[in-house]
Amino acid sequence: MCDSRLDHRHLIGQPMRSPDDCLHSNADANRRRSLRSDAWRWPLVGAKVVAGLVFAGLLNGSDAQAQSLTGKSLTGKSLTGEIAEAAQQSATQLDPNRIVDLETTRDDFLAAAENLRLHLTRTASDENAQAWIKYLEIDPVLKGIESDASDTDLALMSIRVSQKATGVHPGLEVPAVTRIRSAAEAYSNSLRFHRKENTTKALAVQLNRFAEQWASIESDPSPDEIATLRLLLDLLQRTGQNVDLVDRTRQRFSSANLHITVGDGLIQRTVNRNVNQCSPVRDCILGTRIVGDALLTGNVTATLRPSIGSVRMQIALSGSVNTVNKGYNGPVQLRTSGNGQVYATRMIQISESGVSMEPVVTTGSLSTRIDAIEHPLRLVRRIARKKAAEQKPKADQIGHRKFIARVTDSFTEETDEALSQPMPDLMGQAQPYLRRLDFVEPSRTIGSTDRSLFLYATVRKDNQLAAPLPPPPVRVENDATIQLHESIVDNTIGTLLAGRTMTRTELEQMAKKAKRNSADKTVTTTQEDEEPEFEIDFDRSRPIIFEAREGKLRVGIRGTRFSQGSRELKRPLEIVAVYQPVWTQSGQMLLERVDEVQINFPGTKQLSVAQAGLRGSIKKGFADAFPQNLMDKPWIIPADVKAPALRGMHFRPSYFDANDGWLTLGVRS
Repeated sequence: MCDSRLDHRHLIGQPMRSPDDCLHSNADANRRRSLRSDAWRWPLVGAKVVAGLVFAGLLNGSDAQAQSLTGKSLTGKSLTGEIAEAAQQSATQLDPNRIVDLETTRDDFLAAAENLRLHLTRTASDENAQAWIKYLEIDPVLKGIESDASDTDLALMSIRVSQKATGVHPGLEVPAVTRIRSAAEAYSNSLRFHRKENTTKALAVQLNRFAEQWASIESDPSPDEIATLRLLLDLLQRTGQNVDLVDRTRQRFSSANLHITVGDGLIQRTVNRNVNQCSPVRDCILGTRIVGDALLTGNVTATLRPSIGSVRMQIALSGSVNTVNKGYNGPVQLRTSGNGQVYATRMIQISESGVSMEPVVTTGSLSTRIDAIEHPLRLVRRIARKKAAEQKPKADQIGHRKFIARVTDSFTEETDEALSQPMPDLMGQAQPYLRRLDFVEPSRTIGSTDRSLFLYATVRKDNQLAAPLPPPPVRVENDATIQLHESIVDNTIGTLLAGRTMTRTELEQMAKKAKRNSADKTVTTTQEDEEPEFEIDFDRSRPIIFEAREGKLRVGIRGTRFSQGSRELKRPLEIVAVYQPVWTQSGQMLLERVDEVQINFPGTKQLSVAQAGLRGSIKKGFADAFPQNLMDKPWIIPADVKAPALRGMHFRPSYFDANDGWLTLGVRS
């Protein structure tokens, strides 16, 4: 895929590695602290970790009307009717002057290429710099410009540069690379559309034809009809057209396309803890030195509170205190005991920017009694008992005040320490991957209700669609639920693969880099590995099939060409598998493939000998991508998470729904 000399680390200013790394590439003190215990600290860490899990689900979702796609909007029109009307109006709003001049984009590309060379000169060896230029396939474009190559050839070569500069490889996030990527794409657009008047006339024809098709839709639009809309929006964006259809679709397809919720049941199992702790008492009240022990028994609990923009959670300590102390006042010794109740709470807010905490509020009662007064002389004991009885009310007041202050200080210290570590900057960690893949940072809203914490995210660029409707309600209690709309796949993987030519090796490498488990990086040589390399051209409008409808999940790919060895198939092909939920005898749910993987050739009535011969190779080549069962293994929380209650926890699917473009999956431990 790349020159063996290519080392991406020079692009990000790190030391050069092997050429093989190219683009693939204290206790006693604690015991003396009053009322302090890990039984308090870890529950708070658990609360923070669970909130962090929500943020990890990478990702501001706007509110949308609960209506069917063909239902009426505030304007009185159905969605399809409104989009059809906007398309028809847009056909009269096209402006050829909004298409960027060819000379401008060519000069921008040349400047971006020179900027990349200068960057490589400063950060890479001559050999590695040349390897990068070769990998990105920049020189063919430069030579084509010098030799006045045809617009078609230059457009294809420029698109190739943009595609090579987009992927999972480290180094592709560097500004010099992202600049050449955008410049190459803009140059290709200008080459394709530089006959401005002809372009806008052809685009007007497509808009009118699209308007007629959508005006005739009586039910919800199909995934292919949605794909046509996406492709039309892409053309409008590439030609710089700001028309009604763009604004209208952004309004009507504006619901967040990713919803993640974590139920309070999981929060409580993670945070709630029993407390059983003996702590030393060292105090002085009205001249009497007190020495003894206090036993605290009770529990720490977490309760979610409604909030938008952050997760609001109340951490509470509720317990009973029993004390056995000995007092020293001159030669007199007093043996005392006591019992009481304590309730301490602290409100915590967790957001992407960090953790904020309100002051601890503590209430409680403490009742003490004198069990014995010790002194050799009876008279002294009698005087001491009388004096103690006189001072007891005041001593109890002081003791209660100190008791509350001690609990407050300890609970404050514990919560401060448990939540002192900064929140993981998950979005910051994701930024390099977003830039490499040319994805935008998702807009997102986090919050909590009294029963769950949630994340709503919208993953799309300006010219892409989000969900037309919010997700369906979930009627079953789950530990965690994820709901994703078809559009999130189209806007990410679909955009990445659209129009690309990829081999099996490149697809496998991309999949491996997407996996975090190091065990997945092991490559085992099998007989299948000896199969000839295949190559596939992905469909431009809809390369990935992801449909969540009628209770089933339909996944697959679409291509326009497939070749293996000396055999080549130049016609549309579709590789699809359908999955539905099944329950095992042990009561576990998994997704089972319905029938065999389907290899279809749209528009072909009868297979030729070549098609029939390649069909088996295609099916074998994509067998691993469509196994018989999905989600048949538990999801295990890693052993290095900070919350002990979560370590090694197993989650299995417990709920599945696929309707109206929304895939809903619930899991339980």
